Amino acid sequence: MLKLQVHGIVQAVGFRPFIHRIALENNLRGYIANVGDHVEISVEGSAEDIEHFLNDLQNEKPPISEIDRIEKEELPDQNFKTFEVVKSRKREGGESIIPPDIAVCDDCLEELFSPSDRRYMYPFINCTNCGPRFTIIEEIPYDREKTSMKAFPLCEFCQEQYTTITDRRYHAEPVCCPQEGPKYDMSIEKAARLLDADNIVAIKGLGGYHIACRIDNEVVTTLRKALNRPQQPFALMARNIEAVRALAHFRGEENLMESWMRPIVVLPKKIPLEAVAPGLHTIGIMLPYAPVHHILFHFSHSDVFVMTSANFPGNPMIVDNAAARQELPVADAFLAHDLRIVNRCDDSVIRNGMFIRRSRGFVPRGIPVTHEKVVLAVGGELNNTFCITKGRKAFLSQHIGDTSHYDTLLFQKEAISHMMRLLGIDWSAVELIVSDLHPQYSTGRQAEEFCETHGIPLKKVQHHFAHARGLMAEHNQEMVVITADGAGYGLDGNVWGGEILTASERLGHLEYVPMPGGDLATKYPERMLLSYLEHEIPGYRYSPEEQRILLSRLKKEKVLTSSTGRFLDSVAVLTGICYERTYEGEPAMKAESLAMGGCDLGLEMEVEGDAIMVRDFVKKISEINASKKDIARTAHAALGRAYSEVVSHYEDLHMPVGFSGGVAYNEIITTVLRKEMHRRGTNLYLHCEVPPGDGGTSFGQVVLVDSDL
Repeated sequence: MLKLQVHGIVQAVGFRPFIHRIALENNLRGYIANVGDHVEISVEGSAEDIEHFLNDLQNEKPPISEIDRIEKEELPDQNFKTFEVVKSRKREGGESIIPPDIAVCDDCLEELFSPSDRRYMYPFINCTNCGPRFTIIEEIPYDREKTSMKAFPLCEFCQEQYTTITDRRYHAEPVCCPQEGPKYDMSIEKAARLLDADNIVAIKGLGGYHIACRIDNEVVTTLRKALNRPQQPFALMARNIEAVRALAHFRGEENLMESWMRPIVVLPKKIPLEAVAPGLHTIGIMLPYAPVHHILFHFSHSDVFVMTSANFPGNPMIVDNAAARQELPVADAFLAHDLRIVNRCDDSVIRNGMFIRRSRGFVPRGIPVTHEKVVLAVGGELNNTFCITKGRKAFLSQHIGDTSHYDTLLFQKEAISHMMRLLGIDWSAVELIVSDLHPQYSTGRQAEEFCETHGIPLKKVQHHFAHARGLMAEHNQEMVVITADGAGYGLDGNVWGGEILTASERLGHLEYVPMPGGDLATKYPERMLLSYLEHEIPGYRYSPEEQRILLSRLKKEKVLTSSTGRFLDSVAVLTGICYERTYEGEPAMKAESLAMGGCDLGLEMEVEGDAIMVRDFVKKISEINASKKDIARTAHAALGRAYSEVVSHYEDLHMPVGFSGGVAYNEIITTVLRKEMHRRGTNLYLHCEVPPGDGGTSFGQVVLVDSDL
C-alpha cells in the first residue's frame, strides 16, 4: 500500500472527487480523506497502476488546485475492497489551506439560464469548480458542517448529486438548490427593475454588501453624499467584456478580467465618467462573478452599474442584514439573503499588473518565504492587512482597512483569530509578533496586547524597510529599493516617504521639509506647497493672512518629512486640481491624471549628497510660464530621473533596482525609472504578489524577522 499526504490547495477544489475518479480508472483500491489541513490518500494495486495514478495526480489535477508537496510512505496492504471518500478527520500541523472564492463557472452559468434546470435562475448555484470557499468556512477540514452552509440541509436531489462520483457536484460542500438552500428576500428581477429606474440598491453578495446604482450623474451624486465619498472613485461592474470596451481602453488585461478571480481592473477611461471617477484618467471595472450579478444583468436594460463596497470610508465591509438596513438609509431597497458570511472579503483591485487591494479571489493563497517560523505581523494603519507565516509560506489577509477606526481594528482582531484557526495555529505556536515602528498606530497597541496576553516577543520594524524587504522577498533578490509613499515613521523620528534603501541601509531620500500643522498638511496640501515655496501664493484657498501665519511657523515646525506623497500633493495644489484630500492618495492621483496629458519640459531636480532637493524644484516650476498639465508632467519626470541619479551613485553595489510604496502605482514615474534603469543596464523590479502600498507592509514585516531593523 502507498500512503500519500498531499499538501497545498487541495481542499474545496474538487480534489477528492478527482482522486476518486483517477483511482477507479487505474484499478486501485483505498481511500481519500481531508485530514485537517491536507488530504490523505491510501492506494493498493499493481505497481504499474499506482505509477499511472501518480502521473494523473500531477498532470490532471483540478485547475484551481495547487500541490506544494507529497509525502509518500510504503505500508503493508490492508486489502481494501474498493476506493472511497471517507469521513474527514482533524489533525494538527501542516500549512495547507482552502482556496479563495471562485467565480461561477461556465457549466453552472449554462444551467442557471436553462429553464428546464432545477437551479434555473437560482443565485446560489455552484459546483466543485466554483462558488464560495473562504467566505463561508469556519474551520478545517473543509466539510459542509464546518461552513455556514450547514444551516441548509441537503434535499434528496442535492444529496444524490453530492454522492454520485460522476456528477460535477460530487462532494461539492456548498451544493444547494431552491428547495432547501439559501434564498434572497426579494426578487432579483425586481432589484434589476429598481436599478434601471435610478434607485439605489444594497446587494448582499458572497463577501459582503455592495451598493449599486446606474452610472447616471444624478443618482451617483446622491450616493456620494450619503456615503460621504465626495470624490473617491466608485468601482463599476459591466455586463460583459464588450461593455467594458465601451468605457475603457484595454492594454492586455482581458484575460485577467475574465479569470476565475474576477478582480476589479483599473483601466484608462475611454469616456469621461466624471461622476464615477472625478478628476482621474482611469476607472476600476469588474465583470460579474456571482450568480446574482449575472441574474441582475439578465433582467436589466443597463450594461454597467456602480458596484461599490457598502461601507463608510475606513469602516469594514457590511455583512449583517440588520446592520445594512441601519447603516445604509441611502438605499431605496435591499437585496438580502440568509446565508451567513463567515469571512467578509472585499473585491480585489489590480492596476498595471499590481495589486491595489489583494482580497477576494486571492486570499488566503500562500506566498513562499524562506523561514519556517510562525510569525504574526499586524501591518500598519491605512489600507491594512495582517500576515501569518507557517511552513515557509506567508498568508496575507483579506483587505482590512483603516485600523484607526475602532470597528476596523476589531475586525482585524477577529480575522486574525479566524485565520489562525484555518491554519491550525494556537497562540502557543506563535514565535514572534511584528508591528510597525510608529508609536501611535492602533495596530502597534494591538500587537502589544497580544504579546502581553500570550507571552510572545514583539518586534517593531520601520515602515519603508518593510516595503523594501517585501519586494526583495517576492523576487528572492537583493536590490536597491526606491520606497516612495505618503508617510512612515522614520528611524530618526521624522516622517519618511521618499527613500532609497538596501536591505539594511538608507542610501538617500528627498530633502526634509516642514509639515505645517503635522497631519493637517496631508488633509490640506496647500500647507505643503507653502512649505516648499516659503512665500505667499496668491489666489489659493487660504487667505493672505492665514498664509502668513503658516509661513511664520515654518522654522518652528518640529514635524519634518521626506515624503514623495507630500511633494505630489503640492503639485496638485500648484496646478489647481486638488486643495483638500477626501480619500487616501487623492491629490497625487489627480496630479498623475493631469500629467498624463502633458509634456515633460526637461527641468531637473538637483541632488546634493544623498538628498534630492525638492524645495528648489517646486519654486522653479511655480515660476515658469507653462500649461498646468506640462508642469505636472515635468514634476513627475524630474522626480523619476532624480531617484535614478541617486541610485546611480551606488552602481558599485552591482544590484538591480526595485520600486515600492504607494507611488509605485504611478505610471509616469514608473515608466521614467524603467527607462533610466534600462539605459544604465539594470532591471527595475516591481511587486507582483502583494500590493506596493500599505496593504503589503505586513508581508514585508514577516520577512524582516531575522533583521536588526
